[in-house]
Amino acid sequence: MEMIKAEDFKNLWCEKYRPLKFEDIILSPEDKEYFESLKVKKEIPHLLFTGAAGIGKSTISKIIVNDILDCQYLYINASDENGIDTIRNKINNFAQTKSFDGKLKVVILDEGDALTVSAMDALRNVMEEYSSNTRFIFTCNYLHKISTPIQSRCKPIIHLNPPIRDIAKRVMFILKAEKIQIPESEMPKLLTLIKDNSPDIRSIIGMIQQFSHTGTLYIKDTTRARGIAEEICKKLDSKTDIIEIRQYTIEHEQDFSGSYSEVLKEMFEIYFSKKMDSSLKSTKLLEISEALYRDSLVIDKEINWFACVLKLSSING
Repeated sequence: MEMIKAEDFKNLWCEKYRPLKFEDIILSPEDKEYFESLKVKKEIPHLLFTGAAGIGKSTISKIIVNDILDCQYLYINASDENGIDTIRNKINNFAQTKSFDGKLKVVILDEGDALTVSAMDALRNVMEEYSSNTRFIFTCNYLHKISTPIQSRCKPIIHLNPPIRDIAKRVMFILKAEKIQIPESEMPKLLTLIKDNSPDIRSIIGMIQQFSHTGTLYIKDTTRARGIAEEICKKLDSKTDIIEIRQYTIEHEQDFSGSYSEVLKEMFEIYFSKKMDSSLKSTKLLEISEALYRDSLVIDKEINWFACVLKLSSING
């Protein structure tokens, strides 16, 4: 298997055009005004960013420490390091000392909703004990997974929701910077793509790069995802062999441009509209929802989708 190199990531537009300064981040007018006030004060409270995947929670956290505060910080991806040992060893050791320049220190807990209950309990004391010199920034997709005591220490809780108009402007900026030709016939398709996938900026940028590999923007019709999803659900409900379901889907990847998130969304809507036992329906919808959440985090989207299919096939009904 060919190794993925660091330079490969630099070629991804979502990384190449990741905002590095406050002025470049896409925010609602209200959020922009709030962060401008923090930039003037050069100080922040404990913060908690929540919202859909791909909207810039991690990006704005790093902009705060690098651009707004220009301070010493510790970055923790809680999906990888979510236990109490991380709190006791890494975070506690970092927070208990003052910075060399006398500025605030910041701990970024990215995907903080992955922290264990014991880790969150331990974190409460650390946040209080070192509040004079250390602040915490949490990001999460699911606010309800952040404990109430942690939420109460983070004010305000900021629900990021970038405006579609500004997302469209960013997309046009990237296409222009990459010297991509945009035929007039593709403009309505582009606007539809942005509208249908907002506010997931990362996903939108990834798709426009995929559709621009020839130097001209050509957006493939992704409406076939509905038909593919219907066939998948039909096969699942008729207890078709899962290997056959996987083979069918892989053979039709071009029909939905390899967007397994779109297939999952359509599967969700199909089961949501289907008449069935309410408990069975809830179980299926929760499994698909979890797969949709993981889709934004995993490298291999097809394996994530197939894991969902495996779980759905084991549900009786």
